[in-house]
Amino acid sequence: MDIDRRQVLIGSAGAALAGVFAVVPTGPDTRPPGILDSAEWHPLTRSLLERARRIGRCRTAPDRAMIERAIRQLTDSSDYVGRPVIKWMDTPSDAFDHLSRFGLDALLEMGAASFWRGFRPRVPSNVKAFDHAFEVRILANELLGLDQQDRILMPPKLRAKFAAMSAKASDGEVFRVTAVSSQIGWLETSLADAAARAIFNVQLLLGAGAFEASAAIDHQLKVFESHERGLLATWETPAELICVSG
Repeated sequence: MDIDRRQVLIGSAGAALAGVFAVVPTGPDTRPPGILDSAEWHPLTRSLLERARRIGRCRTAPDRAMIERAIRQLTDSSDYVGRPVIKWMDTPSDAFDHLSRFGLDALLEMGAASFWRGFRPRVPSNVKAFDHAFEVRILANELLGLDQQDRILMPPKLRAKFAAMSAKASDGEVFRVTAVSSQIGWLETSLADAAARAIFNVQLLLGAGAFEASAAIDHQLKVFESHERGLLATWETPAELICVSG
C-alpha cells in the first residue's frame, strides 16, 4: 500500500497521532519519545527512525557518488528499463527551468514520477502489523519534515505563475504556465517522502515475516540512504533522472 504525502495522512491522521507520540522539535539532547521505547517496532525500524531524526536536525554534505551508486543498484534489481542518465541540478529552481523548456505537450506525455515507487510490499493480513507500520509512517513524516520539504520545492512553481501575471500575460498564457508548473509537480519526487515511505515499508515487510537480509528490505534501505546522503528531490524524463541535492 502506498501512502502519499498529499493525502489525509499528514493532515487529520497526523494530527491525531501527534498527541500519541508527543512529537516535539528536536534539539541536541532531545528525541521524540517512542522511538526506542516501542516494543512493537522492529529494531531495524527504530534504527531508521533514529537516523531520520538526525537527518531532520542537520544535513551532511551530499555524497553524490554514493547516491548515483544506489540509483544504479536500484535499476539493476528492478524492472526499470535501461540505465538512467543522472543529471544533477544545483537547486529546485534550476530543475524547474530545465523541465519548463520541454513544453507542456512533452511534459504531459511523461506521466507521473515512479522511480522510487518501484516496489510495493503486500499489506499483511494482520491488522495490528499494519497499524504499527502506519504509526511508523506518521512519525517518519514528522522526523523528516515533509511539510518543510514541500515548501522548498514549491517556490519555483509559484514564481513562474507570479511572473506571468506581473507581465500582464493573457489568460491563456497564465493558464499554460500554471499547467506546466502543475505537470512538473507530477514528475517530481520528494526524497523525504520516499525515505519516510521506505521506513514504513521496512516495518510492513518485517511485520509480514520478511528477513532483514532480504532483497526487498535492501531495496528500501537504498531508498532511505539516498535521502540520508543528501538527495533532496528527483524529476523523471524519458532520457534523464534529474537530481537535486539538499
